[in-house]
Amino acid sequence: MLPGDLYSQAHLFVSAIRIHEHLHLQPPSLRGLADTLRVSEEELSRISRRLEEQGIISVVVSGADARFAVRDHRLIEDLPRAVEAPRMEEEITQFKSRQETRFRGIEESLAKKGDKSAVFSELEKAMKDPSLLKKKNPLD
Repeated sequence: MLPGDLYSQAHLFVSAIRIHEHLHLQPPSLRGLADTLRVSEEELSRISRRLEEQGIISVVVSGADARFAVRDHRLIEDLPRAVEAPRMEEEITQFKSRQETRFRGIEESLAKKGDKSAVFSELEKAMKDPSLLKKKNPLD
């Protein structure tokens, strides 16, 4: 697994291209890069697409074979050096905070009502039979 930030990944990817070209006298394929870096081809494919979009590497496709070359290594310095938090983690933390505020609201309402045992027994009944939670239509 490569480091989390794109800056470090780009440096390793470009270095692997250069090492492979030096050792084998030809541009590397994705398999060759995966063997050099000991990383899965899927992860390298994802990184290569991002680096190609940035103009750092170029991909030469011939038939079913794709080879990689360094286009402009100086563009690596423009990449962010901090690890970006995945969106999924952000969504999970937002969900947790919403749940915590919801639970605090429930606890506050329970504290106001006074008789907690009656409220908890109603909640248990509602959890066993969800039809009890349905509000009655005032028009009925």
